[in-house]
Amino acid sequence: MVTVRSVGKELFQFNNGVSYIVVDLLKVLKDKYNYRKLSSLTGIPVSTLTRYLTGKTIPKGNKARRLLKNLVMNLNVSSLISQLIRDGSSVDISKIMLNPNMIKIIGAHVINEYVGMKITSFMALDLLSIPLTAYLSTITSRHFYLVAREPLPVDNQESFTIILNDSRSIWPTCYWVYFNQVKKKESILMVSAKIPEYDFFNKLIEILEKKNVETAGLFSLLGNEEEFSKLILKPGCKKYSILS
Repeated sequence: MVTVRSVGKELFQFNNGVSYIVVDLLKVLKDKYNYRKLSSLTGIPVSTLTRYLTGKTIPKGNKARRLLKNLVMNLNVSSLISQLIRDGSSVDISKIMLNPNMIKIIGAHVINEYVGMKITSFMALDLLSIPLTAYLSTITSRHFYLVAREPLPVDNQESFTIILNDSRSIWPTCYWVYFNQVKKKESILMVSAKIPEYDFFNKLIEILEKKNVETAGLFSLLGNEEEFSKLILKPGCKKYSILS
């Protein structure tokens, strides 16, 4: 599913994308801290912060990139997420994946983690990851595709179906993959709320490879090394999760 035109080859080579992410993060932090505290955390003078947050100017170029890394390092995202989604022993992923401020914070971490890698597009592997994937797509001016568990009412979009037998049911499990390939060689960053079903993901990778599509990385909000190890990923594919 295409949302915006893809430009450039590396994640940090896009027009003002980092600048807008930095401003988004500063706005999120401003809800928590006053200008003096925010200045202390970021090293940015109060007068400059005021101009950023009122839209009079934005950080650009190397300054924006350094500021993004500084903000990511100072944000304990695991703690913020844990406070938001953990209720006793249960975990409600929707509280984070549908929270606009947390989407901005996680989006900044994802971009900072995959900086410098060749990524031409994103793919949302589940329903809850669509808002984050759309944010990444918009802020970086790259295409995004998605996977659905039922047909979607969209026109002029190429798609294919993955059908898997389910021993727990008489009915097979179906996935609709909306993938309108626009480049001869795509390099996709997969985005998921939790580690995808192994059989589905491995079949998806197999089909995409036949289409000359490589998986540059897999981000999952929830995930650990044992779960990642069950997925068929090439050595160059970068895996990243925030919560285990």
